[in-house]
Amino acid sequence: MDQAVFQTLTDTLSSESNTRLAAELRLKELQVNPEFPVSLVRLALARECNISQRHSAAVLLKNYVDTQWSEKSNKFHGPEPPAETKAAVREMVLAGLSDPVNRIRVACAYVISKIAHHDWPEQWTNLLDVLVHHLKNGSADEVHGSMRVLAEFVNKDITHVQLPLVAPVLFPELLRILLSEQLYSHATRSRCASIFRNAVEMLYTIKEEHPEAVKEYLTPIIGSWNEAFIAILNKRTLDNPEIEVGEWGLKTEILKCINLAIQGFPKLMAPYLLQVLSPVWQDVLHLRPRYLTQHVNTSDSAGETFQDSDGEAIGFEMLLFVQFEFIQIASRRRKLTQTAFIGEDGKSGILTELVWNTLSYMQMTDDQADTWISDPNQFIADEEDDSYSFNVRIAAEDLLATLAENFESETLNALNLSVKQEVSSSLNEKGAGNINWWKAQESSLLAVGLFAGDLSETIRTGGQTPVDVGAFFDHVILGNLSQHDFPFLQGRSFVFASQFASILPANLASQYVSAAVEAIMRSPSAVVKVSALKALNNFNQYLDKQYIAPHQSSILQGVAPMMEVTTEETLSLILRTLISTSKIDEKVTAELESILGPLVLDSWIKYPADHMISMDIMDFFDALAANQSIYPALNARALPVLVNMISAENPDNARISSAIDLLKSLVQGGPSPLPPNYVAQFFHNLMSVLLTTDDRDILQSGQECLTIVVQKDIQQVAEWRDPTGGKNGMELIIQFIAKLLDPSQTESAALFVGDLISKLIKKGSDLVSPILPDLLNAVTLRLADAKLPSFIQPLVMVFAQLCLSQHEVVINFLSGLNINGRNGLDIVMSAWLGNHADFTGVYNQKVSTVALTKMFMSADPRIAAVQVQGDLIVPTSSRIVTRSRSRTTPDQFTVTTVPVKIIRLLATDLTNKIEEEEDQAAEPDYDDEDGDDDWEDEDDGRPREQFSYLSDIMDSHGLDMEGDDEEEVDPDILADPIYQLNMKTYLVDFFRQCVQQNSPAFAQSASELSDIEKKTLSSLLEN
Repeated sequence: MDQAVFQTLTDTLSSESNTRLAAELRLKELQVNPEFPVSLVRLALARECNISQRHSAAVLLKNYVDTQWSEKSNKFHGPEPPAETKAAVREMVLAGLSDPVNRIRVACAYVISKIAHHDWPEQWTNLLDVLVHHLKNGSADEVHGSMRVLAEFVNKDITHVQLPLVAPVLFPELLRILLSEQLYSHATRSRCASIFRNAVEMLYTIKEEHPEAVKEYLTPIIGSWNEAFIAILNKRTLDNPEIEVGEWGLKTEILKCINLAIQGFPKLMAPYLLQVLSPVWQDVLHLRPRYLTQHVNTSDSAGETFQDSDGEAIGFEMLLFVQFEFIQIASRRRKLTQTAFIGEDGKSGILTELVWNTLSYMQMTDDQADTWISDPNQFIADEEDDSYSFNVRIAAEDLLATLAENFESETLNALNLSVKQEVSSSLNEKGAGNINWWKAQESSLLAVGLFAGDLSETIRTGGQTPVDVGAFFDHVILGNLSQHDFPFLQGRSFVFASQFASILPANLASQYVSAAVEAIMRSPSAVVKVSALKALNNFNQYLDKQYIAPHQSSILQGVAPMMEVTTEETLSLILRTLISTSKIDEKVTAELESILGPLVLDSWIKYPADHMISMDIMDFFDALAANQSIYPALNARALPVLVNMISAENPDNARISSAIDLLKSLVQGGPSPLPPNYVAQFFHNLMSVLLTTDDRDILQSGQECLTIVVQKDIQQVAEWRDPTGGKNGMELIIQFIAKLLDPSQTESAALFVGDLISKLIKKGSDLVSPILPDLLNAVTLRLADAKLPSFIQPLVMVFAQLCLSQHEVVINFLSGLNINGRNGLDIVMSAWLGNHADFTGVYNQKVSTVALTKMFMSADPRIAAVQVQGDLIVPTSSRIVTRSRSRTTPDQFTVTTVPVKIIRLLATDLTNKIEEEEDQAAEPDYDDEDGDDDWEDEDDGRPREQFSYLSDIMDSHGLDMEGDDEEEVDPDILADPIYQLNMKTYLVDFFRQCVQQNSPAFAQSASELSDIEKKTLSSLLEN
């Protein structure tokens, strides 16, 4: 068997493709042999074989363990080896931990950790003893291999159940190795810190359920580990680059562990915070010149790259990430660190020098400058506020922002001193001929710009700012706008000026806008053009339109051609500029329809797959379609294109859905009623697609589009007649609604059918009356088994709207319905009351509330007879609820009557409205002097599913949870008096009316409330 495996593996490495293919097929045959994994282990450990063969055997063994070792594996496909084979492999593979070849040693360690995941501790009882023995008495190779196993082991397989077996024997040995500087490499010692960090993280995840584990296994040893960490952090080698790099890697792992421990166990870590801050601060000082030399001002030489013993690249940038993160964490613990940062007198701490150093780390590196000049797309991606990129520059920005959050006035004062020093120094460097003189100025502008919002507000209200913004404009910005040889400084100056646009004097505002337009039109630098685009976006946002209006035509004509020669990231910025600029003066925009119309349509056709870009294009089209001055010309240009795209013969469903969305924008921007014969131009194509497709996106877009068409001109819809089938437009819409309400249709595909039905009823009047009973019957039938709250809400709103004026008719109708044995009133009220509290949109919430008050005040006995879901019954059992048990024993609820449920919901609504008013009236308190709460073991109130480190980072369609975008553009909603209702006043009046009238229904409902609910309602009415 050994020879067969050896020969087959050798053939898999052949340069001859046929030989390789035959060998791979042969391997699949060999894998079913019980002796196959044993042969793989022997070959992996055979030092007389070449390394490639041995490594291939080890990798194949790892794959074998993944797919055949245990049927519990997600990748298992069998057959599983017999127990004796497993035992032989477990015993043999341990020898690989002492192999002198690093690749083999690491591969064997990975195999062991994979096997341990399935077999430890039940089938591999001695594994931990072997690993710990290696740590105590083994060679450097055995220690390294065992550490690799333990790193995976502790991270994935040890729980609080195994912790008593592991902690007492493992932690002391890890600490001993960590401190044995002369015996073990920095990489091996780093692994000790990493394993300890994994253990700390595991303890954090279980500390709520098992606080005794923290007290027993972490509290007694945290002091000795921190003392070791601090000793290592204080060590700094200066004359040996190899050792220095090893120290960087070790310190990085230590600080990862410390940062995690502080966040998970702040009280335990409190005594050591200042002791850690001191060496971290010294390292930040020490590394600054090296960072500037090796990364910022490299000239012809780049910074060195190093690898640890495992072949992983390391460098001091990773160390800077965790150091900056630690300083941020420390700055948030003001009670413990305030003296260190700002001193007893508020001036003598490290903060001033720290801010100055942070500006250096914010400077642009040569690599960044080279990349961004050649790829402006990457420049935008890296410099956006929500960038996915992470580097020292961004980490330093985050650090500066955090310092300002916790020591605001001191940080801004320090920033003012630092930027003055940097600007002065940069001018001296410029005079001395340093080609990188501009970088310090650029980072200074970047730093001050981070606080532009607060500084502008202070200046606008007549206050004194710690940072002398005026000096920048007087002595720096204007001059930089002509620094054509230094595009990043010129571009940053444009952005800086726009960030303070709201406080610019009139003459300067116009001057800067003009300069930005000129840069877009004439600058040869893509970096400057991109920066000017950012500036124009800010100017549009913060400046009075009078300063931009004179340049509107130039901006549109200058920016529009950039669409044809740009890439995705830049395109998004261009589109945002066009959108904001096109809204300044509709008539100016209309004059350029011959440019903008083809541009938006061509872009829409060109970028069908990029979701973010297509959304920006849609927004641009929306802005143009809403412009009454440009509408006739845009409509004449766009409608034929869209109608041609909306075709049952078009196989591109995504493009059809998008075309329907654009059509909706055109209809929405048109007059009401629509121009004669307008609907006839698109209705046949639209309904042909909607009645034959099952594509979810097309169906959703169609529902929204038809809702707008009905709102604008239902008469045209009713008068239109299909030349082929003879049906009129109303009949086709009803046919479409029936398709959507069919139980076989998915709820997500029919998400907006309720809105369409409500609009039909509101606008259709006599046109809908003959079919209204059938329509409501279909809605009730669909509500009977509806699950999605976002689908249920618009269906319920159909009845809620009707209840506002015809609640008795609704009650009579529903009482007479029988849907599969359930009364219609039961179906609708159960869905309504079960979801009312989660309804979204201010208008929908108000309609639902008012309609419920009318249903309650009807005092109809048929309403009182309906029982609905009440409160959740909290189980009294102390048994842990697993996923399987939760499926077999779902949540249970009490049963209550509709009137009681309505009173409970409305009382909750009133409570929420009162709390909202109180929150709005309350003055915000941002003082966090007492924010540490004596450093109890909490996680700072920030929810996190898992720990994260700086060093590890790499349309709701009218259903938005917060806002009312749909409501703001729907004139029917804005015209409805209910939209203007003060719900607190309305509900208080409702409850008081119930009390004054001594309504039996209210008395009965109130008597069934809990004592707490009665007390709450009583106190609400007293307010």
